[in-house]
Amino acid sequence: MKIRSNLTKELVSDPGRPTKPALAGRFLSSEIRAGLKRLSRALGFEKLHDVVPKDWAIPDSGFAVQAIETASALCPEFMVRHCFRAYCFGAILAARNQLTLDRETFFVAAMLHDLGLCDTHAGDPGSFEWVGARLAHSFCLDAEQGEARAATVHNAIALHTSVGIADRCAPEIALLHFGTGMDLFGMRIDEIPRDVLELVLTDHPRGAFKAEFSPCLNHQAQTKPDSQIAGAVGIGIIDQIKEQLV
Repeated sequence: MKIRSNLTKELVSDPGRPTKPALAGRFLSSEIRAGLKRLSRALGFEKLHDVVPKDWAIPDSGFAVQAIETASALCPEFMVRHCFRAYCFGAILAARNQLTLDRETFFVAAMLHDLGLCDTHAGDPGSFEWVGARLAHSFCLDAEQGEARAATVHNAIALHTSVGIADRCAPEIALLHFGTGMDLFGMRIDEIPRDVLELVLTDHPRGAFKAEFSPCLNHQAQTKPDSQIAGAVGIGIIDQIKEQLV
């Protein structure tokens, strides 16, 4: 898998199931970088900035509306709400850390990132992340978006479960990883004020998300044992999904 930190027209390819040592190394590198960021804030070298609701407002462009309609048509409601939360959490992290983010591109990637788990496409060949990435790439081109934007959406979706890889990429890619990671595992949740977190969860309730989402991942691991997510499921990642975030 060839990764670049900037936006690129090159589409990352599906590496299949990683080995346990590779996963362990990626988790370790991610934890080290996260720990260094927390230390930097604690020492006063970095600070988190205040946010207001417009920082995570849902884009209302025709392209964004199309993405909502596509996700809603293919995915169950609990998954659509997860997509909205992933966007909100990622956008909030961007604002808190003053990262430049193409919000519309990021929103479309967030809304479409789990198409590979929906019933219509869950059996398509390949890791579900790359199934969804291919579908989203075609969606972008059909919507007459440029190849660069389509590639960014593709790579954000393809890499959103790639611990230790996605966080070294462009903001639109890294923040989808962190936004989905926050909703599943509470990743970087300490960077979001409690009142802001509660606003997001009020607008997009989490409900029984763990009970509803876990079978989707288990199904992928069982039916596609050579897929990317099968490696993570094999080391117990489903047990780490949070029942509640607050």
